[in-house]
Amino acid sequence: MTVEVIIAIVTAVVTALLGMIFKDNVVPSRFIPVQNLIISIIATVITIATGLVTNPLIAGLICFGAAFGVAGIYDLIHTKN
Repeated sequence: MTVEVIIAIVTAVVTALLGMIFKDNVVPSRFIPVQNLIISIIATVITIATGLVTNPLIAGLICFGAAFGVAGIYDLIHTKN
């Protein structure tokens, strides 16, 4: 696996776990996108600080996509018609 895939997977797993724990219990649903944004920013900073990805734009896109992708999939699964 490449570093980008590993970063995306770890960010996605952390986002999914925090979303399941905090959604409607601690954080109201309307603030979950803010939580995901914070997770993606933290993941981006960690990725750049550790030197896994040196380009901040690429690191940000990977982490942002993973965090918001998981949130969208989670909501899609739990949406009832």
